[in-house]
Amino acid sequence: MSRSSPVSAQAPASSPRSAHIADVQFWAALLDLAVGRHCLDCGQLGSSWCDQCLHDVLDVHTCTTPGRRTVIAATRYAGSVRSAVVSHKEHGHLALALPLGRLLAAATVLAHDGGRHPRGVLVPVPSTRAASRSRGHDHARRLARAAGTMIDVPMEPVLQWGRSVQDQARLAAPLRRENVRDAMSAKPPVVPGAPAWLVDDVMTTGATLDEGVRSLEVAGWKVVGVSVVASVDARRALAHRDGLR
Repeated sequence: MSRSSPVSAQAPASSPRSAHIADVQFWAALLDLAVGRHCLDCGQLGSSWCDQCLHDVLDVHTCTTPGRRTVIAATRYAGSVRSAVVSHKEHGHLALALPLGRLLAAATVLAHDGGRHPRGVLVPVPSTRAASRSRGHDHARRLARAAGTMIDVPMEPVLQWGRSVQDQARLAAPLRRENVRDAMSAKPPVVPGAPAWLVDDVMTTGATLDEGVRSLEVAGWKVVGVSVVASVDARRALAHRDGLR
């Protein structure tokens, strides 16, 4: 993959974040080799998702939420992308946070001002407390941190759930907006109007993203964009086990 590819975008060598991500990549690669891990796409030994296969799934496109917010997705939620998201989120395959983070970084950079790095901070859509306890981690926060490190943009987990919500995957599309309506809140920025970029792993209907945008704006943030790793084809039936939003 060429150095100019947005999927391989990295922070400057002098940045502390660059050193941190390099350490994470080294240990993830060492673990992959130690356990004999294969690329989930081509089966090549030594990586959870090789560079060529990751590049091949890149398919940046736009989607629209029910609230008419434009969302930039790096790829489609199908095939190896679906396998990677589910493995990372539900099965604790944390090494996949790096390639998934690269896709999220690509969507964010390509969507912003013709490829320049976004201003402000990356704000992940939070997992519910029940989901975090069940999975043992907050998947979107992990991906946002990885993506932010790669493009030298800080991650700020300022969103939180203010009340319990039902599992979105178990609800029909028209009920999803009501399920999450006014369910989030956000910590206000130090400077009113500070820019924020909302990010998540998967967009299904976009109801949760709309609620995240609303909460940030009410708290005083200026939402300058929304991006996700992948979008779901609305024409296919949603699998309950995926835990999509």
